[in-house]
Amino acid sequence: MAMGLNKLMNPGGGMKSMQDGMSKMRQPAEAKPEGEHEEAGSPMEIHDHGDGTYHTMKDGQEEQHPDLLHMTTHIAHEHEPESKHHHAKHDGFTGHTHGIHEDGTHEETQEHDSPEEMGDGLKAFMGGEEGSEDKPQHAEESTPMGGMQ
Repeated sequence: MAMGLNKLMNPGGGMKSMQDGMSKMRQPAEAKPEGEHEEAGSPMEIHDHGDGTYHTMKDGQEEQHPDLLHMTTHIAHEHEPESKHHHAKHDGFTGHTHGIHEDGTHEETQEHDSPEEMGDGLKAFMGGEEGSEDKPQHAEESTPMGGMQ
């Protein structure tokens, strides 16, 4: 059972109360009765190869992922396969996005030079623009997101 930060920081409770609250938050959740685990799905392991690639293991099946965004969209799709998933990150220089469709088909991981490009890519992926299938995900000229040039 997690306690809210406001309860942990209660001035009347002092440091002891905060330590007790943190201790409760670190305790493992109670084990679910047999059978509930099957409904929630089996656990998935993530393995970082240290070179920017990953693999996941679920039900004895190994899946290789060329980058972090490919892996995170794969995990999201495993938990909600009926949905499209689009993940984004910024490394300080460039924006990166990756998407997976309801059928499990991955889009290529894209690089974006501006927040507007990232937004346009999301709109195109989600089908939010009329004729978005015909539009390139990247504009020819764009405003830099930041970082060194």
